[in-house]
Amino acid sequence: MIAQQLQPEFWHGWDEQPIIQAQNGDARDLLDNVVQRLDKSNVKVSEAYGIIHNKYTETIWNAEKQQNSIRQKEDHVHFLLKFDKGNTINNLAMTIGVEPQYLEKAKSGRYGYDNLLAYLVHAKDKDKFQYNPKDVTTAVGEDYLSVYNRRRETWLRGRATKEAQNSMQSVDYLIAQVLQGKLTKSQIMSDEDLYMVYGLNSSKINGAFTVIGERKSITAQRDIEASKFKKKIIFISGTAGVGKTKFGKLLVRQIQKAVQKEHNCYWECCVTASTNPFDEYSGQEILFLDNVRGETLGFLDWLKLLDPHNISPISARYHNKFGVAKVIIITSPVPPYQFFNHPKFNSMEDLGQFYRRIDFWISFSNNKLLVCNPIRDFWHHNSKYHYLHNSSYRFSKNGLYKKTNAIQRILKLINNNMKWKKKKEQITTAGKLK
Repeated sequence: MIAQQLQPEFWHGWDEQPIIQAQNGDARDLLDNVVQRLDKSNVKVSEAYGIIHNKYTETIWNAEKQQNSIRQKEDHVHFLLKFDKGNTINNLAMTIGVEPQYLEKAKSGRYGYDNLLAYLVHAKDKDKFQYNPKDVTTAVGEDYLSVYNRRRETWLRGRATKEAQNSMQSVDYLIAQVLQGKLTKSQIMSDEDLYMVYGLNSSKINGAFTVIGERKSITAQRDIEASKFKKKIIFISGTAGVGKTKFGKLLVRQIQKAVQKEHNCYWECCVTASTNPFDEYSGQEILFLDNVRGETLGFLDWLKLLDPHNISPISARYHNKFGVAKVIIITSPVPPYQFFNHPKFNSMEDLGQFYRRIDFWISFSNNKLLVCNPIRDFWHHNSKYHYLHNSSYRFSKNGLYKKTNAIQRILKLINNNMKWKKKKEQITTAGKLK
């Protein structure tokens, strides 16, 4: 195969006319002249195909802008020639009038020449521009369009094999990115190339996610023991259709955005199913328990999960997974006093154990948010009838807020409890509804 740019200085002893025609998009005359030169030297050409490649780009470093830039590469032709008899690269180059380094011999084996046929249109190279087979000029031999249609399925299978081979080369890099915390599963699944690597190596890559989840657990345990952070629990309740889930997802995005902007790190979020919520959890910083029921976890498991000062393994049902999330958001159609007051729990248990673990209870109704905070119920504590009143904590009504202002209060709380540097700007109660 000949690969050569379309400037006259690269074609020794040539008239410029066929080169100019190729520059204008028609390489047929140039290819015919190559065949004629070889015929005159008694080099019999049995097949000759040519195409202009003019869709190549390359990445270069722009020193002025201090960033990578994409530029168009020089247009060039690929001429594929097949001979009745073998010959040397140097002899062929001298006859054609190009330098020997611009000629490539087909690799040995049954698919060597076939691979070059496929390369004319990049049939086996998904990551390169896919040229139309009609753009290939046939000077000698079977028409290329006929060859393409006859070999297309084989070439597509070859592409799949090539992608699999490339994925094996990429998987180690991808695993390293996962272990360094630079790549999330959602990023992999939304990227076509990464998804292909993942699909062919899912066991290895999932193993990496398991490992990094374990590391996050150990790191979080150490940090929480060193009082570097406290878990924040947000409970959102409201009847069906009022927008609990939508508000919860908005809150997640705002938390992620704030953390990324202010602290240059990314917090992953795990959105769970209403049943078996920890099946997909692997150490994400935000745990979104959407529309979950109180009976989903046992009494002790809820206490462990919501404990702001400790990280303990959830029951064996979840393979001893740790609830290491820094922020836990719960949405439910019922308020906390119904959510935790389940028949499966001991009716004599103090439900205040749950209430005091919740930083904000947001009651969602009619696009207004009633924000409540847990406070100690001293009547319960001092009363000789406390066993009739099974909660040592209750919720005080902080006030009605717009969504944006409720989110700002939550972001401020998270920022303070992560032990991050406090902002100069103070969150006011602006937007509070009277």
